[in-house]
Amino acid sequence: MKTRRRLVLLIACTIILSLLYSFPSFVFAQDPSPDFSGLDAPSAIERARAAEKLSDAELLAHYRSILADGSNGSQIVPALSRIQGQKNTDDIALIVKYIGDLDPSVAMAARQALRTYGRDALDAVDKLDAGQVDNNTRKDVIEILLKDHIYKACERDNSINPFHLDFDSRFDELYSVNQEVDALMFRMLRDSMSDIRDDISGNRYNYWYGYSVRTEVPFVDYGGLAVAALAKRKPEQLMREMKELAEVEKNDDYYYYGNNNRSPVTIELATFFAHQGNNALMDKLISEMEAGTRWRQPADILGLQVRVASMQMVGLGEYEAALDRLNEHVKQAGSALSSTVSQAHYLRSRILIHLKEEGAALHALEESMEASNSAMVLTLVDSTFDGLANERRYQTILDYCKLASRRLSESQRPWVASDSSSEDVDDSPEEG
Repeated sequence: MKTRRRLVLLIACTIILSLLYSFPSFVFAQDPSPDFSGLDAPSAIERARAAEKLSDAELLAHYRSILADGSNGSQIVPALSRIQGQKNTDDIALIVKYIGDLDPSVAMAARQALRTYGRDALDAVDKLDAGQVDNNTRKDVIEILLKDHIYKACERDNSINPFHLDFDSRFDELYSVNQEVDALMFRMLRDSMSDIRDDISGNRYNYWYGYSVRTEVPFVDYGGLAVAALAKRKPEQLMREMKELAEVEKNDDYYYYGNNNRSPVTIELATFFAHQGNNALMDKLISEMEAGTRWRQPADILGLQVRVASMQMVGLGEYEAALDRLNEHVKQAGSALSSTVSQAHYLRSRILIHLKEEGAALHALEESMEASNSAMVLTLVDSTFDGLANERRYQTILDYCKLASRRLSESQRPWVASDSSSEDVDDSPEEG
């Protein structure tokens, strides 16, 4: 009996041992902790390979802990670069304290990372105490973020509102920050005086003047919205500082035969001077743009004529003359479909609203939508058409514009207060 029991026990032990050895080793082994030591390797290739072995979650958690306690100085710059790509506003508190770091590379990386978050980072910088950052650094970083914000707002306006039309919510995005931006915009405008003079004279891109390398996009090339805002909020100061630009003479012997378009800032200044009773600059711009139509076929000048019509309408208040110009050149375009034809019909619709012809205006707005796949999404926020709100056809147009706006990038859509304020670094005014 005892022998039998021993035999049964031996067989049972053998079976149990065989089962244990057949189980995978990971059943009993503990998961090894992530190895971050390779991130401090002297070689960039070794550091990159070490990062590849870690999951995104592990790497981000490690970098966030590094930024939280600042324990590993050599990894702070890589941590800032990696964290900014997530665009998580919760990370702003981890980044902002490094903008005043004594290491220039760390401070620069922190500033660049903050630019990713746009205006969301402004309050965090403003709330830093004196022990974390000195006052000059704070002001410099706030100015950088505000310039990025102004650039983004202006570029959106240039995208959806290329003819500098006025509507109720035009400046909402520009003034959506809790900072004073008017003084900064005046300074940016003053710094651009030489560019504006060259643009007015038509010599700005003349190759005889050579080519200068710029590190930023010139304000004159995008700042139309800023000038329009200053014209509305502080017209006396704007006139006092810019009045010398209004004193120009129209050149009837202008020889340029190309598309002589002017910058947004120059056009907005001409509009402002015209509203103040001085049409000289606007007349000069229109005359020189019309000179660019010489020796060209009607089909090739529709875009230029649409722009001239918009300047007549917005700057000079010549609604009937602008409408006649548009009707003539749209008729010459025939049945051709293009974004330019769509823009022409949109301007016609706006003028007809001003002339109290709402039925014709609604028809022109429908023609604008039918003329191109690129709908004028400005319709979504253009208060000019508020009187058509009860029209079913107008609501259909709005629905179409909403669908069209979904195909556009965030910077090409009309701004609403609920829009995300996160900005890509690529949206900042740098050229490369």
